[in-house]
Amino acid sequence: MRHLLDRWKRIAGTGASFALFGFGSLVIGLVVHPILRMAMRREDRERAVQRAIHITFRWFQAFMESAGVIEVDAASAASLAGAPGRLLIANHPTLLDYVLVVAQLPQADCVVKRSHWSNPFTAGVVRGAGYVPNDAGETTVAECARRLAAGRTLLLFPEGTRSPAGGLGVFERGAAHVALLAGCPTYPVTIRCEPRGLMRGQPWYDVPASRMRFSFAVGAPIASETAEASRGRAARKLTARYRAHFEKELGRSA
Repeated sequence: MRHLLDRWKRIAGTGASFALFGFGSLVIGLVVHPILRMAMRREDRERAVQRAIHITFRWFQAFMESAGVIEVDAASAASLAGAPGRLLIANHPTLLDYVLVVAQLPQADCVVKRSHWSNPFTAGVVRGAGYVPNDAGETTVAECARRLAAGRTLLLFPEGTRSPAGGLGVFERGAAHVALLAGCPTYPVTIRCEPRGLMRGQPWYDVPASRMRFSFAVGAPIASETAEASRGRAARKLTARYRAHFEKELGRSA
């Protein structure tokens, strides 16, 4: 009976967490962003909105922890908040990865799906934060490189969507193209979640047997220098190095 009550508590906590997330997104998009739009120039406004997102996600993380839904390893999470102006790439095991990483980063640019610009819960947030749409090809790559050159932190998920159960998804080459154009190293962030929950295709109410425990490991920077004359070939090789790193860290082939 105790285990059953604990499970229902975590289901209720998960539902309440997502309701809170939606409310927070609307507040940032409909209140915070319009106010800042009148008071600040674009780049300052984007940084301010990103800071607001960071603070909101810290609260969201704390709420989910207090509700018994998740547990975040504090020491490993603190390792994410390094020097600004880094290109971070991460694997994507759960729906919460973006939220929990950004909760540790006061400033982070992200590349997100174009569909978020038409979603009433996220449109104001992605516009206010100045996030980069993922469907503009070389323009997307160039904009990401420009932000890195300006000393801004950029977070990318090479898989583009949540990983399949038990492995890694296909790694797209966009992150490698950004690193090569910017001439910067890439810092890989390995996200671990045990037991797994909120996976691709899994309903939010299908909670695991116990709270999800998250930890993060920032690996040594992966250099973008290459002898390849073609950026396309160089990106293919660099992407393979990205994948090899995560396969080694996760202790599985995918």
